[in-house]
Amino acid sequence: MNDRNKARILFFAYMAVLFAAENVYSFMIFNSFLAFAALEISYLLPLFRPKTKGEWPAGLFVYLLFLLMSPNVFYIVTDLIHLNFFPFRYTAGLVVREWWNYFLLVTGVLLAIFYYITMIRSIRSLLARFRWSGLILLLFVVLQAVGIFIGRFLRFHSVHLFTEPLALLGEFLNSITPDALMFIGWITILQLLIIWMFSHSAKEQTHE
Repeated sequence: MNDRNKARILFFAYMAVLFAAENVYSFMIFNSFLAFAALEISYLLPLFRPKTKGEWPAGLFVYLLFLLMSPNVFYIVTDLIHLNFFPFRYTAGLVVREWWNYFLLVTGVLLAIFYYITMIRSIRSLLARFRWSGLILLLFVVLQAVGIFIGRFLRFHSVHLFTEPLALLGEFLNSITPDALMFIGWITILQLLIIWMFSHSAKEQTHE
């Protein structure tokens, strides 16, 4: 079974569990949907690579949509902060409800990392013919970190780039502090570590 089909099966199975079972992480339904949507759009990128002048509008739209949606994938990794919903006083005994919700949240994060690696494989395959593919990928990773910072701390969503672009830009510029740059740097490094650890799989993917 290829990774695309795995991602689809895992997504729908995870959604079914979130809808059917009691949990405090209902926001993972929306977050996981956005992450999965970004992954699916990444598979469309080769199909919308402009080859003629007339194909540029549609191609530009799909590529821009992907760029705006893609931070939603790794964003889920930062949802680990919501483990603080529970005290986890494990020395006092096992509380099943706490660990059930732990299982659900960590499963969602693991799925997001899988989506991220699969998405990066698609991007690497797309960039293979470019001389500066490594630099372009690095820029993409940094933009992901910036998008995650905007979503996590400024509470803007991708759609606000269309509805409130000036407000978003103003808020972002005003929020740039040493702490903000450190966060963006850490998220960038986390992504690069994951890409590096799984780089052998990415190379195999380009030969499929």
